Amino acid sequence: MVSVERIKQFSTIQPEATWHIEDCLPPPNWPAHGHVELKELQFRYRPNTPLVLKGITLSINGGEKIGVVGRTGSGKSTLIQSLFRVVEPTGGKIIVDGIDICKLGLHDLRSRFGIIPQEPVLFEGTVRSNIDPVGQFSDEEIWKCLERCQLKDVVSSKPDKLDSLGK
Repeated sequence: MVSVERIKQFSTIQPEATWHIEDCLPPPNWPAHGHVELKELQFRYRPNTPLVLKGITLSINGGEKIGVVGRTGSGKSTLIQSLFRVVEPTGGKIIVDGIDICKLGLHDLRSRFGIIPQEPVLFEGTVRSNIDPVGQFSDEEIWKCLERCQLKDVVSSKPDKLDSLGK
């Protein structure tokens, strides 16, 4: 019966926002600075339930490092989910480098952001697939990236270089 309940539940889920919006594309280098602004941000997970984020307003300058702390259920994960639009805001705005992210297609948004999970396993697959999961960069660009992160020597010392399995 649980399976039937889940099928019924999943058949009525609201679809995610549009994947790609032609008339609202961000510039190719967006986000260039990483300035994040939340304006009166509000979230609830389902209609007719209380707000889990209640009018958060803050500004994070590009390059700034911040920490988000709080008790269980205080909205830390919801705040991160809001940046990827896993859940759409109930109210307010999220502006990154001058662009309201709720007006972008999900692919245009999510392909520009990254998240480092709280997992002890950092890599699964090859070095290349972790740095460039959709295969859009040349080897030269990947090596430049590794050099900037001071990892070029480590990867170049591996027998399979970029095709080495991460461990």
